Amino acid sequence: MNWKEIAEEAGIEIIWVGKEYGHEGSYIPKCSLYPNGAIILCVLLDDEEIEFVALHEIGHLVTGKSLAKVNALLKHIEHCKNEACANRFLLHNVAPRFVDENERNLQWATPDRLCEFLGIRSTFENIQIAQEEIDLALWGEYD
Repeated sequence: MNWKEIAEEAGIEIIWVGKEYGHEGSYIPKCSLYPNGAIILCVLLDDEEIEFVALHEIGHLVTGKSLAKVNALLKHIEHCKNEACANRFLLHNVAPRFVDENERNLQWATPDRLCEFLGIRSTFENIQIAQEEIDLALWGEYD
């Protein structure tokens, strides 16, 4: 399922903006205007970048918690958890293709390279998540 189908199935609105926005993408939490939330994407990104940014932002809406609902002292911790959930959603959706494009070769389909390919930081947590998703893709654990 591609990112547009995921957004449509989840009822997530897509808002396209120009370069003046200043971000590659972001999300709007569920609210009265957007009952299932919305993602904001920059029209200047290429198709692959749009896919990765969209999956990350969709991940916030389907796995995260709005920071507005979190105590101020916990915002940093909750933000990190939200980013990890969004990154896991992105990695889960791209890892199978990444593994296949690298001919299922473990010397090329590494967690570091997957993070680099997606433009996410190679933190310990992201590397661990990427490795889990690569293993799932390699051993046929996907639906």
